[in-house]
Amino acid sequence: MPHFSHPQKKHTHISEREREIQRERDQKKKEKKRELFLRASSDTRAKMSSENSSSSSLRDSAGNPNWNAILKWSVDEGLRQEAELKAKGGGEMKEKAQTRRTISEEDRAFFLKAIESGVVDEVKRIKEITEKIIGKDPRGERIETEEEEEERVLALEELRDRLESVDNAKDLGKIGGLEPLLEGIQSEKWDGIRAMSAECVAVSVQNHPEAQKNAMACDALNVLLLALQSEKHLNKKSNAKVIYALSCLVRGNAEVMSMFVESDGIESLAKCGLTSSVVKTRVKAAALLRHASVTSEEAMKRTIDAKVIEVVATKLSVNVESGSSSSSLTDLAQERESYARLLLDIAERVDFTTNEDAVNQFRSDGFTQTLRESRKVIDDGANGGITDEKEFILAVDRLRNMLE
Repeated sequence: MPHFSHPQKKHTHISEREREIQRERDQKKKEKKRELFLRASSDTRAKMSSENSSSSSLRDSAGNPNWNAILKWSVDEGLRQEAELKAKGGGEMKEKAQTRRTISEEDRAFFLKAIESGVVDEVKRIKEITEKIIGKDPRGERIETEEEEEERVLALEELRDRLESVDNAKDLGKIGGLEPLLEGIQSEKWDGIRAMSAECVAVSVQNHPEAQKNAMACDALNVLLLALQSEKHLNKKSNAKVIYALSCLVRGNAEVMSMFVESDGIESLAKCGLTSSVVKTRVKAAALLRHASVTSEEAMKRTIDAKVIEVVATKLSVNVESGSSSSSLTDLAQERESYARLLLDIAERVDFTTNEDAVNQFRSDGFTQTLRESRKVIDDGANGGITDEKEFILAVDRLRNMLE
C-alpha cells in the first residue's frame, strides 16, 4: 500500500504541472493572435481611411456607395474596438464600455456623406424627370423609335411610383410638373407616353384635394375630356388610363364632379368609353358612370338622355351571348359585373315619375331580352364558372324583380 500511494501522488503532481505549462502556451498563442489581429485591423482602418481606398473600395465602378464594403468596415471596426478593450483588462474595459464613444470628425463626415449619397432628394428627382426627360418634348413629337418611347415610358413609371407619396404629389404642382404630363396625354404619336402620362396624373390627384385643385388650375379636366373624345385614340388602350385619371380627379370632389357633368362628361363616357373595342376602357367607363350618374338629378337626367341604359344593355347582351376571344375571362367577368351594377344603381336611384324615358328604356324588348339571356347563362353555369360571380347574379336578380 505505501508503495502504491507514493507513485500516485507523483503522477498527480506531474499531470498538474503539464496542464499549467499547456495553459501558459495557450495564453501566449492567444496574445500573439490578438496582436496580429490588432495590427491587421489597424492597417485595414488606415487603408480604408485613405482617399484612394475610399474611391476604389467604398464605391463601385459607377461612383455609387459600395454598401457591402461600408458594412464590412463598420463590423471590422467594431471588432477591433472590442478586442482592444479586452486586451487592456477587465476594469478598464468595463469603464470604457460604459463611456460613450466619441466619433472623430473624419469618421462623421465620411458616414454622413455615404448616407447622403444613398438618399434621393425626391423633389429634385421629380423635377429632373419632368424637366429634362419630359419638359423638352412632352408629347414625344421628336421621338422616332420605339426604343426612345420605351425610355420615356420607363421615366414616367419612375415618376408614377414617386407620386404615390402624398407629399410628392403635392409638390408636383408647385414645381410645374403637371403641365408636361397633361401635354403628354395629348400625344398623337405614342400611345405608351399618352397612357403613362395619364396614369401619373391619376396617381397624383387620387384622394388628394390640394393636388386636385392644382390640376384644375392647369385645366386638367378639359384636357382629359378632349383626350377621351379623340377619335384617333377611341380604341387605344391609353383611353382606359385617361378615364382612370378623370375618375381620380372628380371622385371625392363635389365641385369638380359638378363641372365634369356640366362639361358633358357623362355623354363623353357613353359615346367614347362604352363603345370602345377595349374591354378595360369599357369597364372603367361603366365604373365612373355608376358613380357620376347618382350624384345629382342633373347627372341622372343626362345619363338617361345619353341612352346609357340602352347602350349598356346591348353590351351586356353581347358579353353573355358569346364573349370575346380577344379578352380574358377575368376581363369579361369584370365587364358583366360593372354593367349589371351600373344598371341596378340607375334603376334604384332614378325618379321614374320625372324620367319617362328611363321607364321606356328599362321596359324595352331589348333590355328584357338581355335580362333573360343573363339569367339563362347563370342557370346553365356557362362561360367559365359564371355561377361564382355573386355580384353579377345578385344585380341581375334584383333588376328582374324590380321590373316584374
